[in-house]
Amino acid sequence: MPEAPQPSFSRPIPGQHLTSELGGRPWQSPPQYATIEEAMEWYLERFDSQEVVEELMAVLESGIPISTVANSMQLGAVLQGVHSIDIGVLVMPILMEMMKYLAENTDTNYKMGDEPEQTDRPSDAVMSSALNELKNQQEGSMEEEPMEDEEVDEEPMPEQTGLMARRA
Repeated sequence: MPEAPQPSFSRPIPGQHLTSELGGRPWQSPPQYATIEEAMEWYLERFDSQEVVEELMAVLESGIPISTVANSMQLGAVLQGVHSIDIGVLVMPILMEMMKYLAENTDTNYKMGDEPEQTDRPSDAVMSSALNELKNQQEGSMEEEPMEDEEVDEEPMPEQTGLMARRA
C-alpha cells in the first residue's frame, strides 16, 4: 500500500505579509529606476542575452500571447523593486513591440493577445436566449389544460404530520 504524501509546512503563515517591517520588501522601497528610459535600458540589457531570447521565443511558440509575457515581465520587475507599477504600465507596450520584433526576426509564430477568441461554441448571449426560450416553451406546455377525453386522476394528498408539518 503506497504511503500518503507528507504535508508540506514550508508555506507562509496566513497574514505573515502583515508582520514585515514597512519598507522591508523590494516593492515598498523607492524603485531603482524612476523613468521609462531607465527602465527600458534595464530591459534591453536582459534582451541582449541569447539564452533569454531563445527562452522567450519558446514561450511565444507554445501559444502564450505576447501581452501575457510582457505583463508578467513588468510585474516581476515591480516585485523586485526595479521600477514602479506606473512605469511598468507605460513600458508594457514597448516590451510588446520589442517581443513582436524579435519573433518576426526569428520566424517565431506568436499571438499578440488582442485577437478575438475563435471557438465553435455559441456566445453566452445566444445560449442565454435559447435557454429562456426553452423554459418558456416548457412552461407553456405545462399550463395547457388536459383534453376532455382524458381522465385526470387526482389522488388526495396524504395529510402531513410531524414537527415541520403546516397547520391548516
